[in-house]
Amino acid sequence: MSDFIVRPAKSLEEVSGLWWPLMKELEWNRDPADASTHYRVARDGLDWLLLVSRDSGKPEGCVVAFNFPNYTGWVGFFCLNESVRGKGHGRALWKSLEDVYRFTGRSVIGLDGVEQQVGTYERRGFKDCGLIHLMTRPSVQETAINKERNVSIPTGIELLHLKDVQVDQLAAYDLAHTGLDRRLLWPDLLSRDDAYGYALQSTSNGSPTLLGYVLVRRCEHGQRFGPLYAESYDQASILLVKAMEHNSSSPGSMVAEIFGANKHGKQLFEEHGWSWANLDYHRMWFNGKVPNEQAEGGRGTRGMYATFDAAEG
Repeated sequence: MSDFIVRPAKSLEEVSGLWWPLMKELEWNRDPADASTHYRVARDGLDWLLLVSRDSGKPEGCVVAFNFPNYTGWVGFFCLNESVRGKGHGRALWKSLEDVYRFTGRSVIGLDGVEQQVGTYERRGFKDCGLIHLMTRPSVQETAINKERNVSIPTGIELLHLKDVQVDQLAAYDLAHTGLDRRLLWPDLLSRDDAYGYALQSTSNGSPTLLGYVLVRRCEHGQRFGPLYAESYDQASILLVKAMEHNSSSPGSMVAEIFGANKHGKQLFEEHGWSWANLDYHRMWFNGKVPNEQAEGGRGTRGMYATFDAAEG
């Protein structure tokens, strides 16, 4: 491309100037604070690739080649400004993404794509391995929580604020369900003023054991729930209801992305007033290499009810 180059981002400000207007245009329901979080996880911009005009120096498109410490990867935010779409620039940007993963030695690489793009990603070596269901719910102000299904916390289990749990515990529990080592993600998330959540911990055996947790953070139209992990359906229900109650005075809708391989995921959310948003993402893995944690029989298929989001898996 004589008129464009692809390079890593130089600053958060440079990324945000492109990214946030695209999020609003594409209606991806994110929050401006997400840019900082993703920039940090993208190794302070090293993995955030920008398509930049040689003449103006202005970024016109991007893709994030997340590189996690356990040699897995995730593709996020592949998007371009309307003025440069359909001109082959997306192919050049994607080629740079492939070069990054080849150079860093990643072979387990995932992404979530919409139905219209499945064929495109298949031609680039990705295999459709499952569905992520987008679910929404009106605010608790608008639609009250169904108290009939509330589950009490059993003896020997305590409820904690998520920010009172050690960060390395959260990252390890996340890794055990996804196969993605996102240790850089959690410190940033928990430092955000808009983020909150709850965890369940067993105290019956003397040594506290994490049993699950839920994270909620702000998005443009309300609150985004996820991930939600739990050892049992009832524990997942406790966490979801508690997070919704915390959110009871907040306006706007709730949104979550449900891990389709967990057969109880949609059921849990439907039971508490959520409904399918008529949109599924296709969870795709390069050459069909699915992390053991997300494959059939893996821990994620039993304990992952809601995922993080399509941008970071």
